[in-house]
Amino acid sequence: HGINKNRSSRLGGIIILFFFIINILINNNVYLIIDDTDKLTFFIIVILFISFLGFADDLLSGLNYLIKLYFLLFSILILIFTNNEFLVSSSGIGFLDYFLNNYVISFIITFFIISGFINASNISDGANGILSGVASAFSIVLFLHTNELVFLIFFKFIFMFFLYNILISNVFLGDTGSYFLGFLISTISLYYYNVGFISAGFFACILSYPCLEITFSIFRRLRIGTNPFKPDNKHLHNLIFSYLKKVLINFRYANSLTGLLINCIFVLPSLIYYLFSLDINTIFYWYIFVFQIIFYIVIYMFTLNTSHKT
Repeated sequence: HGINKNRSSRLGGIIILFFFIINILINNNVYLIIDDTDKLTFFIIVILFISFLGFADDLLSGLNYLIKLYFLLFSILILIFTNNEFLVSSSGIGFLDYFLNNYVISFIITFFIISGFINASNISDGANGILSGVASAFSIVLFLHTNELVFLIFFKFIFMFFLYNILISNVFLGDTGSYFLGFLISTISLYYYNVGFISAGFFACILSYPCLEITFSIFRRLRIGTNPFKPDNKHLHNLIFSYLKKVLINFRYANSLTGLLINCIFVLPSLIYYLFSLDINTIFYWYIFVFQIIFYIVIYMFTLNTSHKT
């Protein structure tokens, strides 16, 4: 949790994971987008494996990035070999689909999407309520659109954590939680995109902050000649927090307000648009996404310049 220096619990993700898995296992009428028992078992094993990787990262205060990369590669290999529904196979663009017909290229792209979003989730979980806000909006829209009970269960757990994290601020998701949510959101998104049920535009819009943050972070680090895998405190939420801390003084208020502002800019527009239109495949999500990119750059430059002046 990037901007917090106090001694706080990082067990939020473990608690959410535990209750979520228990609900999946004890409810026979609840399926995690997979209705095949064997495939579901392997999917849950991979979830636990990746969550354990996050737990080890929490416990050891940071694993070597190469170790994490190898573990992610191994986990995603198991996932795709047992559930090829998650393998990106089509983009709707002719020349890209030509390359996606190649299994190796398709696997590499799938690996980068899942592992990239896991790391994006980990990076974006830097202020109260950011990642849990993204996951809450994501799950409630999927429940309303699919009527699948699993997404309602997921929403209840994650939204309760979101409220507690915003208001009380002494329990965080930790790497366990961010890895778990990153993996779950990315694989569910891939599945519904592959079956043609939900457009890429919607996912780009509602998941814009983690995706933009990791993309700009990599380019920023490469531009100044540093390791793109090395963490820093130059993320947008860090800069917003530093600005708000000078205005509000109270650390906890600035922390929670940072998370709320990020969610209002990068999550709320897609949620509101869906609730009013009930359309999840319109091109307007791409328009919103373009505006989010512009907002990201403008706010980043403003807060960066403000921090330099002080």
